Amino acid sequence: MILLKSMKKTNRKKLKKHAYTAAQWTWGLPQTLIGAALYAAHRKDDHFDYRGAKATAWNRDAGISLGKFIFVPRRAGGNAEKFLLEHEYGHTIQSLILGPFYLLVVGAPSMLWNRLPYFKSKRRRTGKSYYSATFEKTANALAALSNKEKK
Repeated sequence: MILLKSMKKTNRKKLKKHAYTAAQWTWGLPQTLIGAALYAAHRKDDHFDYRGAKATAWNRDAGISLGKFIFVPRRAGGNAEKFLLEHEYGHTIQSLILGPFYLLVVGAPSMLWNRLPYFKSKRRRTGKSYYSATFEKTANALAALSNKEKK
């Protein structure tokens, strides 16, 4: 920690970015490999760097985060939606925390919560937000914490 504080801000940023990448390609390897394959399959879509993650604006109606790779719907004008981009970045932090357990603890439940008709109708009936699920709320909270640290 003392070493980080004594480093120049630009060097700290580089070190954090490299540490993030190394952790995703080791501890988060399963989801990062799947994300890399999806990234390659969508090589013609728009790609950009987002805080160390490789982000893709694609022509789908949902976002997904797989290790170091984020996929978000393209809005009119070609831009990605900022809230969803930050939310998906929160999932990349969950990937860093949970490592190989991410797909079981967050990935699969998130996909089921998003896509299964049962949960869609339950959310409609109860008026619950998609982001009310624990794994979604946590992604938002981690993204918010990350944004505070960034400033």
